Amino acid sequence: MGTKRIKNLLTNVGVIALLLIILFPVAYIFVSSFKPLSELIMTGTGFFPQKPTLANYTSLIFVRTPIRNFPVFLLNSLKVSIGTALFSVLIASLGGYGLARHQYVGRDILAQSMLFIYVFPTVLLLIPIYKMFQSLKLIDTHLGLIIIYTALSAPFCTWLLTSFFKTIPLELEEAASIDGASKMTIFLKITFPLAASGIVTVAVYSFIIAWGEYMFASILLSSSKNRTATLGLATLTAEQYIEWGPLLAGSILIILPVIVLFFPVAKQFIKGFMGGALKQ
Repeated sequence: MGTKRIKNLLTNVGVIALLLIILFPVAYIFVSSFKPLSELIMTGTGFFPQKPTLANYTSLIFVRTPIRNFPVFLLNSLKVSIGTALFSVLIASLGGYGLARHQYVGRDILAQSMLFIYVFPTVLLLIPIYKMFQSLKLIDTHLGLIIIYTALSAPFCTWLLTSFFKTIPLELEEAASIDGASKMTIFLKITFPLAASGIVTVAVYSFIIAWGEYMFASILLSSSKNRTATLGLATLTAEQYIEWGPLLAGSILIILPVIVLFFPVAKQFIKGFMGGALKQ
């Protein structure tokens, strides 16, 4: 066996081991979500449930109280995440196209400093954002969350899309312009479709960022009806008692949309992410 084959074998073993380590907690949560409470709180019951049950899911979905309505929490998260993805794609597309196609003073500095915002911990933004949103009456609104999530994801998305627009031949746009097409028509019908892999990457990235965020949601949302799914899980915990079964079931219901969204476009997402990084 050659040295190259040994290296490939060791690499594959390492990747498989890493995947097992990463996926084991998710698998454990999934399996445990079908266990009755007696098996969850007792030791030595084994990895798989002895008496599988859907009670944790039915309790989470159908038992509703004034402070807990998990289906509504999921819909709130979906609304905020889709809104964030749409706004991020819009801003990043226009911003990335402007950086890629137009020459102006400070363009290169602006493009290179696009990721500078991520140097600082986002927790530093909590107080100023709360004060600003309070004056704008955006506290306890989904629009406020969409704005802050878009602000957090748009710089990276713009940086990524800039590289995609740079790879699209300028001659295509010039030919369309000679034929009488307007700049907006050229952008929407030629440039935007050719950057499809980058657009998908940006949309998925911003959706996932908004879907799993907890810190800003916990500060900006106060009413039960506006809570997102991540905040909804917090209602299942208390100082004296934790609803372990519904908590595990809720964790799976939060993970599931991300998996359903990500896996169909995983190849294109990775291709777009790596391509955008390498083209810079």
